Amino acid sequence: MIDFHTHILPHIDDGANDTAMATAMLESEVKQGVTDVLLTPHYYGKKHGPERFVEKRDEIWSHLQPNIPVGLKVRLGAEVHFTGLEIIDYEALCELAIEGTKYILIEFPFLIKWPRGILDELAEFIYETGYTPIIAHIERYREVIKHPSYATKLVNMGCLLQINAGAFTIKREKNFVLTLLERDMVHCVGSDAHDMGIRKPNMLELKTAMEEAGYGERWTEIQDRMKAILRGEEVKAKPATPIKRFFGKFI
Repeated sequence: MIDFHTHILPHIDDGANDTAMATAMLESEVKQGVTDVLLTPHYYGKKHGPERFVEKRDEIWSHLQPNIPVGLKVRLGAEVHFTGLEIIDYEALCELAIEGTKYILIEFPFLIKWPRGILDELAEFIYETGYTPIIAHIERYREVIKHPSYATKLVNMGCLLQINAGAFTIKREKNFVLTLLERDMVHCVGSDAHDMGIRKPNMLELKTAMEEAGYGERWTEIQDRMKAILRGEEVKAKPATPIKRFFGKFI
């Protein structure tokens, strides 16, 4: 089992606040059957550029390494905040890709209307670099829930979509995620774990929820897809058909 999105690395963002908590989170992952964990701290680009961020991340990682449970594979990455408004050095941004791959985890603005041209900016990044964006927790964005056609547009322009384990605990997000699963538009899954409290690692809960919803085969397909990504293989999404919202339902 792979946890593709976590904030376990301590002292770098709003995730684990110390090494002890990070260690407890990693041990929890192992107990749930997780074999591979991605450490994807937030990158906002406000204080430091990608180079300084990577230096800080790698330094913290060197201190955490001795605490990694035996047999657990850990990969470095980042959750890159993308607004379409910044002046972006694409080459520098690629340094934040998932270690050993040409895939990069991208986060869009949560609660505000997305700036005009944000998808064009992302499309340009794809064209210029050849890197594949993986859109973090696609079910959490107000703009996507309001205009679900965004999910289709992102897939058809070459992005992959990731969902959080917690999506099945919120009715609106669950309904949207079930629609994505039905259309094979979920490509990666992650806990987005930040601590050992209300945002603890919960991948086993997601696996159980998907199986109970009748998507056990999808779970296996998603795990295989994530393994291919971590091997650096080319993974492409199937062409997506439009999703519409009709009286609170997604069709």
